[in-house]
Amino acid sequence: MTRAMSAVADVTVFLLLVGAAAGTLVSGVGVEKPAATTNPAAEQASTLATSTASVEYDLVVPPSDRRTPPDNATRRERTSHGTVAELLGEAAMSGVTVDGERVSSAGADFESRVAVATRDRLHSRGHRTSVRVTWAPYPSAPVSGEYRVGDRPPDSVDVRAATVTVPSGMENVSEPAREAAKTNGYDGVATVVARSVVDGLFPPTQSRYALRGDYPSDVLLAARYERMADLTGASVAVEKQSTTEMNRDLTAALAARLRTDMRSRYDAPADAARAVRVSRVRVTVRTWSP
Repeated sequence: MTRAMSAVADVTVFLLLVGAAAGTLVSGVGVEKPAATTNPAAEQASTLATSTASVEYDLVVPPSDRRTPPDNATRRERTSHGTVAELLGEAAMSGVTVDGERVSSAGADFESRVAVATRDRLHSRGHRTSVRVTWAPYPSAPVSGEYRVGDRPPDSVDVRAATVTVPSGMENVSEPAREAAKTNGYDGVATVVARSVVDGLFPPTQSRYALRGDYPSDVLLAARYERMADLTGASVAVEKQSTTEMNRDLTAALAARLRTDMRSRYDAPADAARAVRVSRVRVTVRTWSP
């Protein structure tokens, strides 16, 4: 199975349900090159951006009254393939939270296996290395994703750093956000961002197929919709509403939460719009001498 097929076309694959990122990851890796060419962190970041790995993991399916597993098993084996940086990005999106609460824990084993694959690639004599992966639609937003491999460097040591960026699977809405700031203020920016986040986490067409599909995709996505609704204060009815209607309701609820947060952080809607970075995940490598 090719990488593009692994998450978008095959709606039973877990990574569809954590952000549908793989469809845009094929050529989307970028490295922010540091000034120093001998930076060991830059060498490690380059390794993550160029080396590939296949990760086999168990997809944990939550219990559901809707559908009994065909073989009474609640774990499903899956495989994901890509550059290590891409897999790290997917691990961060797997753990997306709202106000610190996870939307789904189904990918816990995937996240653990990505950590193993990452450690296998990070070999640097005389240095220790940590990797921090972060996503947020704007800095310190109430919806975000974070993933770490390795310990945080001590405050007392000299740390070198380099960053790789990969797509989050969400639409780049920087320009629409700036236009919305001019016409609809904070509400406009928040709505643009919320729509991109919700449609990224719940791609309408693929989500419709998943809900109508076989176990476990239907159970996973239904649980994910209901959890997101609980965290945002939205009201959704998976059995009665279309994915377009549920996404609309989730967008409205999340936009209200983001609007309040943006007002508290930014002096003007234009400032909030300039901070929008929905479409990228940052993979930051840090190295230091023990």
